[in-house]
Amino acid sequence: MELEYQYDGSPDGVLCAIADAIKRKEKPAAIVGPQHEGLLFADRIHAVQTDEARADEVIGYFRKKGSKEAARNLVYCLAGPFETMELELLAYYRMGLKLGRSVDRHHADEVVHAVHQAARNVGREIHRFKGLLRFRRLEDGLYWAPFEPDHDIISALAPHFRARLADQRWMLHDLRRQRAVVWDGKRLYAELEPEKLLKGNPVADEEVGVQQLWKTFFKSVTIEGRKNPSLQARCMPLRYWRWLPEMEQT
Repeated sequence: MELEYQYDGSPDGVLCAIADAIKRKEKPAAIVGPQHEGLLFADRIHAVQTDEARADEVIGYFRKKGSKEAARNLVYCLAGPFETMELELLAYYRMGLKLGRSVDRHHADEVVHAVHQAARNVGREIHRFKGLLRFRRLEDGLYWAPFEPDHDIISALAPHFRARLADQRWMLHDLRRQRAVVWDGKRLYAELEPEKLLKGNPVADEEVGVQQLWKTFFKSVTIEGRKNPSLQARCMPLRYWRWLPEMEQT
């Protein structure tokens, strides 16, 4: 009998699907969101109910029974290609409950390898944007950082910049997903309508001069004889250059 789980396509939905499978002691043949086709002939379909609080409990329980590293891998996968690896995430979760802290030592296991690879890709992008995000000062004093990451990493980046820029007002703005996180100097919150903060709030006049200085500095420290475009493109992928002032024409 082939069982198919259907969820709403969100990361919380995947976690609730995992919780259902564990609680019901079932092994679904497919876990699919609305954007993907399910089984051609499913004998039974289970509709997963998404609950944000329950999803948080799933992560917390995995951190306790598995490890912080395993929970981080799971969270990173949910920020990345979770829509294509729901079954692998369920299998990884089950392994974590069974093996505990040793789950990530099983590098030869196909499931562990797939999860590690996906988590590594997301972690690499998080690390890159900690250095590649560029903030622009707007007229009202808000520092705006637009970017277009491959993965949904805005929540992972926010604590880093809260610690580094605690005395400034800023907004991280994922243009690809139209999501934003704002630090107002006292609290960190998700901004569902980032356009509100940008409307009638252009880049400050002094910001133009600051960006020109940054371009001049970047050009002045460049050693012509040591230019390595291939290495530069690996460290700063071309798809990120749109929001890097130093890569614009001076």
